[in-house]
Order: sequence, then C-alpha cells, then structure tokens
Amino acid sequence: MYLHHQNLRRLTTATAVPAQAPLSNLSHWQAAVSEIHSWPEYKEQPLHNLPTTAAKVGIASLFYKDESRRFGPALGSFKALGAPYAVFCLLADKVEAKTGTRPTATQLRTSQFHPITSRVTVCVATDGNQGRGLAYAAKIFGCRCVTYIHSHVSDGRKEAMEALGAIVIRITGEYEDSVRRAKEDAKLNHWHFVSSTSWDNFASPIPRNVMNAYMVMVEEALAQIPDPNQITHVFMQGGVGSIAAAVFMGFYQRCTSDTPNFVMVEPIEADCLYQSAVHGQPKPSSGTLHTIQAGLACREVSPAAWSILDWLTSDFLAIPDDWVEEAMRSLANGHGDTPIVSGESAAGGMGVLLHAATNPDLYNQLRLTPNSRVVLFGCEGATDSAIYESITGKTPEQVFGSTTV
Repeated sequence: MYLHHQNLRRLTTATAVPAQAPLSNLSHWQAAVSEIHSWPEYKEQPLHNLPTTAAKVGIASLFYKDESRRFGPALGSFKALGAPYAVFCLLADKVEAKTGTRPTATQLRTSQFHPITSRVTVCVATDGNQGRGLAYAAKIFGCRCVTYIHSHVSDGRKEAMEALGAIVIRITGEYEDSVRRAKEDAKLNHWHFVSSTSWDNFASPIPRNVMNAYMVMVEEALAQIPDPNQITHVFMQGGVGSIAAAVFMGFYQRCTSDTPNFVMVEPIEADCLYQSAVHGQPKPSSGTLHTIQAGLACREVSPAAWSILDWLTSDFLAIPDDWVEEAMRSLANGHGDTPIVSGESAAGGMGVLLHAATNPDLYNQLRLTPNSRVVLFGCEGATDSAIYESITGKTPEQVFGSTTV
C-alpha cells in the first residue's frame, strides 16, 4: 500500500507568498560552496547514469546522485556538508570576536586557536547522519560535541558518533523528544544547537549555513546532468523537509524552461510532509515512526522548509519499508547499471520507480512517460553496515569493490 497526493497548490500565488522569505534568506549559497570546495577532503561525488533501470521503468533516462562516499564511507552522507560548514562559520566568528582576525579553515584545523574553540560545545538531535557530521566537524575544527539520539537509533550509528569523539546521550522517546532535550540543554549550558530545521525562515545563521552547504550536492548534480532543462522529475526523500527544499529550490532556479515535477517520498509511518500537503498546512504524522528509514523518522516538518515545499512540490508519496529494501537490493546488484551503496533513507525514490514499472496507476499518477528524464538523490550510503548487509546480502565493501568510482 502507498499514499499519493498531487499538490494542486503548487506554483500558485497562495503558496508563492509564504515561500519568499525563506527563499530570500537562502539565496546566497555560493560562499558556502566555494569554501567547501577548498577543503582537503572535498571531492566531487558522482551522478550515475542508470540506462538499464530507466528502460525497465519505461522512461528515457535515470540519474542517481550518489552521496555514499561523501568525505569517505565512514561519513557517507550529504550531512557531512552541512554541520561541518556551520561549525566552521560558528568557530570563525568566535575567534574573530576574540582576536579581531577571521581564521581560515586551515588555521582552525591546527591548534592555533584551540584555547578559544575548545570552550565551544555544539549539539544536535540525530538519527545518525547529522550527529556523525557534527562529531566530525568538532573533531577537525577543535570544539566539543554532544549528540542526542532517541530510543530507536541503532547501536551501530551510536558507536560511529562516539568513534568520532562525540558524547552521545540516548533519551527515551522519539526523534522530536530528542530535539526538545537537545535544545533545552543547549540553552541551559550555552551550547550551540546545529540543525537545518528553522522556525524563522532561515534568518538565523546556523540553519541557513547548514542549508547553504547542502547546495554543494545540488550544484554537483546540476553540473553533471547533460542538460538540466530536459529533466522532467526530481525525487527526494522527506524527513523534516530541509534538504528536499534545498534540492527543489536549486533545480527550480536552474531549470529555466519547464519546471520539473518535484516528488517527495516518505515512510508511511512517518508521513508528516504528506499529511501537511493533504491538509494544506504543517501537520504532524500520526504514524508510529517505526521505519527502517531512520533518517526520515520525523513527526513534524521544518516550518521554513514547508513554505518552500508547499510552493514547489508536485507530488507527495508515503511508501512502505519493503519498497525501500527492494530498491537497496536492486541498486547494490546493479542489474547492468553501476552498483550503488544506498542506505535505507536514500532508496525511497528508486523504490517508487521500481513499483511504477509494474503499476500503471502509479506510473500515470506521477505523470511519467517514455520521454521522462528523472533524477534521484541518494543522500546516504550504508550508515549502519550490519543493517545494510542484512537487507542487501552484501557488505558495503563488496558493492564498492564492484564499481570503478
């Protein structure tokens, strides 16, 4: 079973007006892109062409943006972009306020300003990827990191954050409970809460910097597509909606002929974006949040991201976990295309397409045709290797070893 909602409010005046403030605040991302390009760990991540799968689905072309090795497989997620850039900006501000001189990222990687940066603590609530990115940022730039996880986050993801030096606190409850605890502790202890979720249209610097850094992934995808103006569909996974807002915004601004269909995919048990679309306003999910798509197990949307998504998104889909498992196996095996390591929170778009190949109703609902050209964003790799192997029957290393990327 799946749920589908076509957004008839898309690109209307009613949705355009609320979107203008967050769009304006996010319109200057080039400084973030240029800064991250200068970092020693930066390497452009691939956009795979999957012609065999495209033919199976009944479309003209299919591209998959692969984030499984962003800053190395140990991080392996687009969130390795946002938190490190936000922490860099935060610490540079602290050093400049104390010394009168703004440091470079290279200087912050040394012990030169450690007496200042070591007094700074950053924190976040996370299902794994954001916490891993934040812990990595704290390690390379010299501050302290505390991450909050909820009761369903796997031990493998917890241990990955601890290996990077984070203090990890597990709370009873779900993701939103960990968010509340992290924000309360940050306020009490004068820590800095680092997240892309915004309650003020991205006017605050930390969520804005996180979002601007995500545009590295979007710019890479657009640069590798032969002709972005020919793209008809872009699929993104949900969560609170922030990264999808960045992706859709980037394609909307670059595709100057026809605006692609922007398709949102969520777990059926964590469908806050789908519910918000159906009700025409932010609405929490009433699902259990029990899903293998750990990074998408969010009950509530980001208010600022929702304003953008309500304006740009054409379709909202909520799907079961078995669609994701099928997609992960298909991507790992390749079936004539490049084998890809896709984590549970990255494979939803492929799951939808594989079912559209055999379900004419779904194919038609998404307005797919033999001329469609589709982009999928796979925003994470195997963020828990044991879970990944249990689903695909392969280790990440086996899949990586079968490709030349």
